Amino acid sequence: MTDGSGGNQNSFPQPGGWPPGQPGPIGPPPPDAPTPGSPSPGFQPPSFQPPGFQSPIAPPPGGDATAVMRQTPTTPPPGYDPNAPAPSGGGGKKKGLLIGGALAAVAAVTVGVVMVTGGDDKPSTAPTTTAVVTTTAAPITSDDSTTTSSTEPTTPLPTGVDDIAHSVVQIFAELNDGTQIWSGSGTIIASYGLILTNAHVVENNGDPIFYERLVVYLTDRADQPPTPMYIADVVAFDPDVDLAIIQIFTDMNGNPAGELNLPALPIGDSDLINLGDNLRILGFPGIGGETITFTQGAVSGFTSEAGVGDRAWVKTDATIAGGNSGGTAVNDQGQLVAIPTQASAGADGEVTDCRVVQDTNGDGSIDQNDTCIPIGGFLNGLRPVNLAQPLIQQAQQGQIIDTRPQSGSGGEIDLESVFLGPIRFGADADPATNLPTAGETEILPAGAAKACAFFDYEGMVDGVKWDAVWSRDGEVVEDYSMFENDWIGGPQGIDWWVCAGNGVDPLPLGIYDLTLFVDGEGITSAVVFVGNYAMVGINVINNTSSEVCYLRLSPPTSGRWGNDEFSSEQTLPAGGTATIMEVGSVYDVLAQDCDLNTVAEYYDVDLTAGGDLVISG
Repeated sequence: MTDGSGGNQNSFPQPGGWPPGQPGPIGPPPPDAPTPGSPSPGFQPPSFQPPGFQSPIAPPPGGDATAVMRQTPTTPPPGYDPNAPAPSGGGGKKKGLLIGGALAAVAAVTVGVVMVTGGDDKPSTAPTTTAVVTTTAAPITSDDSTTTSSTEPTTPLPTGVDDIAHSVVQIFAELNDGTQIWSGSGTIIASYGLILTNAHVVENNGDPIFYERLVVYLTDRADQPPTPMYIADVVAFDPDVDLAIIQIFTDMNGNPAGELNLPALPIGDSDLINLGDNLRILGFPGIGGETITFTQGAVSGFTSEAGVGDRAWVKTDATIAGGNSGGTAVNDQGQLVAIPTQASAGADGEVTDCRVVQDTNGDGSIDQNDTCIPIGGFLNGLRPVNLAQPLIQQAQQGQIIDTRPQSGSGGEIDLESVFLGPIRFGADADPATNLPTAGETEILPAGAAKACAFFDYEGMVDGVKWDAVWSRDGEVVEDYSMFENDWIGGPQGIDWWVCAGNGVDPLPLGIYDLTLFVDGEGITSAVVFVGNYAMVGINVINNTSSEVCYLRLSPPTSGRWGNDEFSSEQTLPAGGTATIMEVGSVYDVLAQDCDLNTVAEYYDVDLTAGGDLVISG
C-alpha cells in the first residue's frame, strides 16, 4: 500500500459512544445515507481494554468551529524583470545564472525521483478544504506536566514502549468493498476517538482514485498485525502543516461505535524539545512487515519557515521508514511531542530521493554525469505537536470536513512562470514583519546560531512541492534542509523566509549555500558566509577587447554561478576598471558580454584580501 492523501466522502452517520452529558456533533443520518462496508473476513475485536485509561483531551462541548484564514503576502516582488533574457554559456561548471536580481529559469540542479508502489508519502496535490485554521499552537504547558481538560483527570504517562504502542493506529484509505488504496499511521489523542495524523494521509485527492472510507486499525499486540475496528471521518484538516485529525464514529458495519474508552496518548509541549533530546518513534512502515515498528534517536536540528513559525520542523537522526508518516514521536515522559511527516522511502528500503547537487566527477559541471546525492531517503522531519493545537480545538466540535480537492486545484505549476529571489540573508527573522531582525548581511559572525534566507516570489501555487536545501562547504546539511514541503505562501509575495539552525547552538563555520527547488527543479541559489570574513574591495580590470556586462563570483563549493556583481545598468568596457565590494574569499569567476557569451572564466581565484582581478583574453 502507498500512503496518499485524502478526505472523507462517507455519509454522516450518527456518532456513538459520546460521553454521558455531552451532545453529539451531528444528527442522525439522512434516510438515504449509505452505510460503510462490511468487516474484513476473520475480524476479531482486540482484547486490550486498559482499565481507567483517560484521555488528556475533553469531548467536544458543542458549538460551531471557528475557521481563521491564513494571511499570505499578495504584493508582487519588486525589482525583477520577467522579460530579462535567460543566460547561456558560461563554462561547464555552473549553469544556473541570475541576472540583475531576476531569476533566470535555468535549472542547474536536477532531481531524480523513483516512483514507488510500496511505502508511504507519495507527493500529493494541493487540497481545497472547507475550513482552514491557523498554525500557531496555543500554549500547552511550560513544565513537564500532562495537558488535561478540567473534565477529565490526569492519567499516568505510558512510558513503556508496549503501552505507547496501544495508542498508535494504522489508517487505510479504502473502497467500500475493502480495496485498500494507501495507508498511514496515527495517534489516539482522545479516548472517545480522536486520532492525530498527517493531512496527506487523509486527503481524498483521487490519486490513484478517490477513497470511500477511512478504516482505523487498532494495535492489540506489538508482535501481531493491527485489527480493523472502526471507520472514521476527518474533523480537522490543515495541509499547510500537513496535519489532520480524524474521529471514530462507527464500527466496521456502520453501526454507532459505542463507548470507546480508547488508550489515548498524553500530549506534551514541543517547545520544550531541545537538541539532543531522545525521541521514541512508532508507526506502521508499509515496508518490512505488517506489525508496528519502533525506532529511536536524538533531536538533531530544527528548521523554521514563514507562515508556520520558528519551529516548523524538528529533525531527528533516527532512521524512520516510510509509512510511519502521521505516526507517533514521544519524549522520555511518554508524551506525544511530534508527528513523523516527511518521507521518501520506497519498497525494499531503496532511496527514492537522490539529487545531483555536487560536482562529484570533478569535471567542473553539475549535470547528469555526476552521481546523485541521497537526500531524505527516510523520514527525518517531524512536525511539532504544538502546531496541532488549533486543529485539536477544531476537532472537539466534531464537524466533518470534506477534503476532496475542488475542480482546478491540485498544485500543478508552470515552472517557466516561477520567479524566486534574489535571496538575501539575515541572522534571524521577525515573524511579525517577515524581515531580518538586524538587517541584511552577507556575513554572519562566528557564534551565530541561525541563518535566515529571504526571497520574493511569483508564479507559485499553493500545494506544490518545494525544497530548501542547505549545504555547508559543499556538503548537504539535512538537519537544516526542508524536503517535499507544501508551498503555502500563495501565488506571489515578498520576504518569504526559511532558516537554518536552532537559535541556540552556534552554526559550524563555513560557506552556506541555499538552493531552492520547485516541483523537483532547482530554481535559484545563493551563499552566506559564517565566520571571520570581511568585506574587501576588488578592482576589476578588463584587459580584453570585449565589453563585460555580467561578472559573477561563486565559491568553489557552490553548485551555481552567483548573482551579477555589477549594477543593472553597469558595464565594463574594454580597457576599463571598476571597483566592487565583496566578501573576501576564494572564488570561481565568470565574465560575460552583453549577449551572455563567455569573455573569461577562472577557478580558485584567491580574493581573500581583495586587490586586482584581471580579466584577460
